Amino acid sequence: MSSHLKDAARKHLRTLSLENCFGVSLTLKQGDSVTRLDEISASQNFRHFMNRMNSSIYGKGFKRFGKKLNVIPVLERSSTNRLHYHLIFQNPYPDDPAAFARLIESEWAKTRFGYIQSHIDELIDHGWTDYITKFKSASDGIDWENYRWN
Repeated sequence: MSSHLKDAARKHLRTLSLENCFGVSLTLKQGDSVTRLDEISASQNFRHFMNRMNSSIYGKGFKRFGKKLNVIPVLERSSTNRLHYHLIFQNPYPDDPAAFARLIESEWAKTRFGYIQSHIDELIDHGWTDYITKFKSASDGIDWENYRWN
């Protein structure tokens, strides 16, 4: 990713209020007996995860009225070439953050490529936005297909 786009992404994320937001890292299985994980299948898996999350939280309101969680997903490759996600997730349960953390872990584990290792930070600042926009490789970047922020 060019330094111009990297700077623009960072600048955009710094304009967001991070009050009541989680910083989440989700790991992915790198394949199964049928498919080797790539950026497209990772994004599809994340979309499935978001559909599960939105259905769990909003019920029929998700499909009927399009109610959705605010999320900023960044897909990244580690130094060992493993795909994983870093997220900014707005917590819909401000009075019970632990319930939201449990839901994230539970729904992620139910996806095809969701791996059991995850990290959830219930209190983030713009240091997290800088971290998730480090974009070390050319394939790192915001997953705009699954981005949603109102």
